[in-house]
Amino acid sequence: MSKRLWEYGGYWIAGAHGTETLYAYWYDDGRRATRRRSLGTKVLDEAKECLIALAGAAKSDTSRSPDRVMLMVALDHYYDHDVGKKPSADQAFRSIALIKEFLEEKMLPTASVSAFGPIRQREFMVWTRDKHEHSANTIARNLSVVSAAFRFGKRLVVVKDGLGNDQEIQLLDMAPDVVTQAKRVAELLDLPPPRPREWLPTYEEFGRFIDKIDVRKENLFRFVVLSLNSWARPSTVLEFRDNEETVNRRFGTIDLNPPGRRQTIKFRPKIRLTDNLAGWLDLWKEEGRGIGDNGGPSMDEMPEQHRGAPMMWDGKPITAIKRTFVRHAEECGLPNFTPGTIRHFMATMVRRQKPPVDKEQRDVWLGHDEKRTANAYESFDPDYLADCMQATEMVIAELQEHTKRPLSACKKRARPILKVVGGREDAA
Repeated sequence: MSKRLWEYGGYWIAGAHGTETLYAYWYDDGRRATRRRSLGTKVLDEAKECLIALAGAAKSDTSRSPDRVMLMVALDHYYDHDVGKKPSADQAFRSIALIKEFLEEKMLPTASVSAFGPIRQREFMVWTRDKHEHSANTIARNLSVVSAAFRFGKRLVVVKDGLGNDQEIQLLDMAPDVVTQAKRVAELLDLPPPRPREWLPTYEEFGRFIDKIDVRKENLFRFVVLSLNSWARPSTVLEFRDNEETVNRRFGTIDLNPPGRRQTIKFRPKIRLTDNLAGWLDLWKEEGRGIGDNGGPSMDEMPEQHRGAPMMWDGKPITAIKRTFVRHAEECGLPNFTPGTIRHFMATMVRRQKPPVDKEQRDVWLGHDEKRTANAYESFDPDYLADCMQATEMVIAELQEHTKRPLSACKKRARPILKVVGGREDAA
């Protein structure tokens, strides 16, 4: 190895014996050896640019001041190392693209984090309202991505750079507060306060939605069943796994927070396992790997994080359902029906059951009462959330009266399997 030509963030550029191509070098503590990677160029200036791009967050300027860190760097850091791996990645990507457009038109692409204070935030609100006709809710949702990026930037996290090495990065030591409440956005823009979504499907409409789910959309049906029984947010339903860590059949509970997941403000509670869902989970397990595997790996061959996923496609758990759900809803003449509507439907309908379920139990089941949900021993009580569980079964039973498709695994098992014999259908 020839002499060091340039150093950056713990890496250095040097030549190599027998070639004019320049290499990036670094010391690997784990292997206790110096490693290298070709930079693909013989020109030092080009090699410097390549190394900076590969090292990524390993900045030679380690200042965490919001005056020194660019807003787009903070947003990209958040997307690349956090939200980009989550179901909300598409929404975050659109919000970041909108912020970038605003910076290019009204500020500078290199604007710092500190520049996005209250005045600029209000200017962004006016700009997005006038140019894109966004509502207060949409503006607040886009600003919430900026707020999340600032919070993530203030955390010390481990990320991999372009050379595959772990780096401990804390991008910011402080950042401006960001308006994320739609009501506050409406006040600043002198708009009518946003009204909560009031539309819910009737039992008849929901039944029509279910009956039109054909065999090609079996994952959509499973999503509906899981949502009805758990009242959970769509992202929680998609991440559900039928395993011992999540489903405790001995005590009849479900922990909606997967092992290793840190609880957030969108708290995922421990709820009761309804008889309806227990039946479906048993049936789905009998039916095999899942839907649409197309000859995919067996259950034992799957990565551990994929096992127990009720909704599969091409050998992997599905990570999104919104497009399929919304398209199906539009085909049913229900354009306001979204994946999150089922959560609101269940929370509303259980209040109408007799006797009605009290607010305390509803809050626990919905994850709105973190302190009570956090009681690890209360869930072993046979009466734990018993009223919610019973009301859930009753709502599903009432919905069954408005749909031909079985909403109980027992009813599905009871139906004979038909096969074609000599041009007619006979029971198998």
